[in-house]
Amino acid sequence: MYKRHIDEVNADLQRTGKAIIALGCSFVEGQGAFDDDLYEQYKFKSQKLGMPLEIQCTKEEQEELLKKYPSLHMKYGMLDFTDMEHNNSFVNVLCKKYFQGEYTPINFGIRGCGNRATIKELYMNPAIRWDLIKKIIVIYCPSGIERFDFINDVWNEHFHWKCMWPSWEGQDDPERQNLWRGYGKLIWSEKFGVFENLTHVQELLTWCQLKNAKLIVTPGFDRRYTKSYFEHSLKQNISRDISGNRTDPGITLFSQSVDQWINLWPWDKMFEPDGYETIIDLCIGQEPTLTNKDYFFQFIGTGSPNMWVTPCAHPSAKAHDLFASLLHEYINE
Repeated sequence: MYKRHIDEVNADLQRTGKAIIALGCSFVEGQGAFDDDLYEQYKFKSQKLGMPLEIQCTKEEQEELLKKYPSLHMKYGMLDFTDMEHNNSFVNVLCKKYFQGEYTPINFGIRGCGNRATIKELYMNPAIRWDLIKKIIVIYCPSGIERFDFINDVWNEHFHWKCMWPSWEGQDDPERQNLWRGYGKLIWSEKFGVFENLTHVQELLTWCQLKNAKLIVTPGFDRRYTKSYFEHSLKQNISRDISGNRTDPGITLFSQSVDQWINLWPWDKMFEPDGYETIIDLCIGQEPTLTNKDYFFQFIGTGSPNMWVTPCAHPSAKAHDLFASLLHEYINE
């Protein structure tokens, strides 16, 4: 969340006294959720996965876009769509369009980061006037289970975190490659990922209890937030040598009751929009002509046929609107 957004939040909280908080990664922040007509009129250059899209237009067209869309501005010599994405994110649409301003939207989505980071954003923004909020709904959209976040000591107003993955191939920076390789070889396992996320969500549940907040959970794109996957992972018998390398990937019954661990996850808070497991499945479900609906990265560079998924493989503005409408129905019920 940028400082200018905090100022907007505080001003609106003075009026509403109620907030809907969205937690997650780029799927929550709104990456790629440009106004739909821009995708109809322009082509966008896809850089490497996770990087912002670059609009293909002339300088004259650029100037016209700046006049037409007040949310756009220039940054590093390119058009910056951050505020447009923020405006089109489902939490903004949910509060402003469907709840007609009854709630103040607070968007703690952070592109490129994981669940550890977004949950801790709840107390990384002390400038927010939390004392003004009398009613809170939290919408948690877990990201990839394998992501691990560190504090970013190169401090700025939004990116408080650095994320690490257990896949190091293709990393240009040798030190980062070493870190990620170490994570992948010496630390990561499916059991590790599930235990990490069980503890993350305990932190969120404690916060919600403290604030008397209602919680809704819908994964952004990762289908592994299921009892069967958690059981499979927790039953793994992990064995490592003195250096930390895996020596026994076999499956066996865990010595303690796996059910007790599994039930730490708030299964009763899970919401499947229109019957879909994740937000991206909801998006792809709107594409009736697709035969392969399992791999949303296939849309990198092109977007899905009807642009429910953007050329950067994220939900489009109309997809955010659809998710917001289904959340509105669910909350009212």
